[in-house]
Amino acid sequence: MVAADPMAVAELPDEASFRARLQRSGHLEDGWLDLAIDAGGVLAGRIQTFVPPGRALAPGTFEVGIGLREGARGKGYGREALALLTDWLFEHAAAEVVEAPTDPANVAMRTVFQRVGWMLAGSLTEFGREWVLYRITRREWQTR
Repeated sequence: MVAADPMAVAELPDEASFRARLQRSGHLEDGWLDLAIDAGGVLAGRIQTFVPPGRALAPGTFEVGIGLREGARGKGYGREALALLTDWLFEHAAAEVVEAPTDPANVAMRTVFQRVGWMLAGSLTEFGREWVLYRITRREWQTR
């Protein structure tokens, strides 16, 4: 995460919090789920759900973050991971809404959201910067 693109990481977590996240990796707990994106046995990146600090999420709402290693970008891994996680959240985690912020200049991520069926839902200011927010509801996911 130290070398992550600043478009993808708003701020680095403190070490103790990050270690706690790693210990629960792969298990949904209190809105948090951290997963690796595997491309044929090679780590391509990460995808997670998280609870944004200082902003409560409505019941059944999950916020997603994703980051790919530079060499894995543009190969469809992000789109596939986002589609799989979105589907899993609706099918197995009782999600009603799945949403994610991204930097307005991150055209690649915005395109991924659109290709997976998510819609632009507005903007928000967090961590001292402006983000655009994409989202999809259970109904939209089922009828796409």
